[in-house]
Amino acid sequence: MASRSPAAPHDHLLGVIRLALALALLLQSFAALAEEATVDPSDLGEASVLSLGALEYRPGRGLRVGDSGFVLGGFANVKAEWAEESGGEFAVDAVDFFVIFDRFDRFRAVADLEVKDIFTADEETSGTQDIAFNVRRLFADFTIEDRLSVRAGTFLTPIGYWNLILAPPLTATTEAPLIIEEGFFEPTTTGVMLHGSTSLSRGRLDYSLFSQFLEPLEDDSDLEPPDLSVGVRLNYELLPGLSLGASYQSAEIGDCWSHLGGLHSQWQRDRVELLTEWYYQDGDALDSSQWGGYLQGTFEVVSPFYLVGRYEHFAPEEQPSVNSFTFGGLWRPLPFMAVKVEYRLADETFDDEDLDGFYASFSTFF
Repeated sequence: MASRSPAAPHDHLLGVIRLALALALLLQSFAALAEEATVDPSDLGEASVLSLGALEYRPGRGLRVGDSGFVLGGFANVKAEWAEESGGEFAVDAVDFFVIFDRFDRFRAVADLEVKDIFTADEETSGTQDIAFNVRRLFADFTIEDRLSVRAGTFLTPIGYWNLILAPPLTATTEAPLIIEEGFFEPTTTGVMLHGSTSLSRGRLDYSLFSQFLEPLEDDSDLEPPDLSVGVRLNYELLPGLSLGASYQSAEIGDCWSHLGGLHSQWQRDRVELLTEWYYQDGDALDSSQWGGYLQGTFEVVSPFYLVGRYEHFAPEEQPSVNSFTFGGLWRPLPFMAVKVEYRLADETFDDEDLDGFYASFSTFF
């Protein structure tokens, strides 16, 4: 285990102050927006605030172009972090632009284009050195019947839970779990998926069968897609507030294969939500087997304020196991906005990087 020298209390306090200063102007801005809104904040996203000819804009739901079926929207994410070893950093992390065509009952097309790492500033440098352009989604959906649709193109890999709600305004913490960010599968798949849902007993079964056999559209050094993959995801909504699911993916890289199995569950009741995912992966494509998972709880204190806690365990291939705890708060000043502040504590480094630190972010759909 990597040795650690304990941080002085005033260092942690300094980190909190830095994060607070970095977000102060943003907090003031959207607090003013909530006060000056011409409609009730809870109705924003449902009520139109701009109508000009065929154009209609709803905050958080985008700009609708008449009856053409086109909707333009997206989200933005700004974040700040502070760690004892690396110091503080502020980043305009990502802006995603959506183009959705949804005019016909049995056909829908979605494009999700991301500009990543737009601006970063730390104690030594600032600028746009690492700016990147990614195609997160670019697909067409054809509905054959209620229980069967065909999706072709680039789409979010249907494994687990978190990867399918990857947009920052929808997640409860600034930092994703390590097993999602660093671990077992690529966030996107380029190929074909069959998906649908059907009633089963007293619940509903959702399914996805998918395969990657095409190269990604963009040349992204962070992507290491397999040459070929096949997988399945099942999710059963047993009763209101409870769902159980399982995922499997087999992937070929070169002449070697890896096999991934996973379980996930979500439970909601009153003001409490519990979410968990666990994965195990093995095969000739790996230096050794790896496994990990997380358990996350969210508690609504007083709407729209929430407390969030998460425990993670990650045993990556050829590296020491990592246990980490994340504690923080979530504020949703408007239904499509999220402000998150958290502290993560880990007993080990990962890829020689310290995981301990304060993290904060502001994200919104537009």
